[in-house]
Amino acid sequence: MDDEQDTRAALQAVLAEFLQEASLPDNVAYNYMRWYAGVTRSLAQRAKTADLAPLVGFSGCQGSGKSTLVALMAKVMREVYGVSTVVLSLDDFYFTKAARAALVESIHPLFATRGVPGTHDLALLNETISALRQPGAGGAVPVPAFDKALDDRTEMVHWRQVSAPVQLIFLEGWCVGLSPQSESELEAPINPMEAEQDPSLVWRSEVNRQLATGYAGVFGNLNALLLLQAPSFDAVFEWRWQQEQRLSEQFQQDHPYRRDPTMNRSEVADFVLHYQRLTEHALKTLPDLADFVWELATDRSVKRMWLTEVAA
Repeated sequence: MDDEQDTRAALQAVLAEFLQEASLPDNVAYNYMRWYAGVTRSLAQRAKTADLAPLVGFSGCQGSGKSTLVALMAKVMREVYGVSTVVLSLDDFYFTKAARAALVESIHPLFATRGVPGTHDLALLNETISALRQPGAGGAVPVPAFDKALDDRTEMVHWRQVSAPVQLIFLEGWCVGLSPQSESELEAPINPMEAEQDPSLVWRSEVNRQLATGYAGVFGNLNALLLLQAPSFDAVFEWRWQQEQRLSEQFQQDHPYRRDPTMNRSEVADFVLHYQRLTEHALKTLPDLADFVWELATDRSVKRMWLTEVAA
């Protein structure tokens, strides 16, 4: 009983510290205890008995709150359960702006916009995962970072260094775990952007091919998949706009004398059109593929949680 009390006290301390550091309201701690604490504990137990660090996917639409939640889960893993844990964001493995410019020249102009499958450096991601899992590595593994405000990867001198080997790896991203669409599903454009800028299906066919090949290889190695399920694509736009506003505020604090490069509401509306096809595909298909699913309301509160047959 003392161990349980000690664990609970440690958990409460970690939650209080996280809320203060991230300037989050008190109800975040309550929601964590109600909806996420049990899954975190289960993953910690799995990690402690695994020969190789489990790779746990954490998927959710843009602005769903997955980055904050997975950061909290990782902190609890480390400080409450003693499991060395690292969070890899798929966003940090975007190709550089120069590399995406090469994709524009060789494949399609829409690849100038980051986000869809085909705009991530999967070789770098796989190398990083392998290095973090390497038994006896005993060294620091550099983990890349991407500056969304500048739309480019940061210089390597600014990358964080993670001691290896770790016991658990979270991989979070908006399309983590997603399967490709059928060829027939690609034919009809889903919005005016696709109709006007991809009439020959070159862009969406290449995105789909990437999902079926390199991304399938990464996602096929997941040991578990967690999902924050958005209520609709309309909610995703509003969440993404709120995310951009926070990004703008942070940029202005960090660079008070530089022009703010973040997007306005109209630009965000255009931006999310690049993600609409796969976001709607994810809303339909990912709940059946995930091990744990949290169904969200439009205010990001959890309506219900369920385990799939895979997890059960």
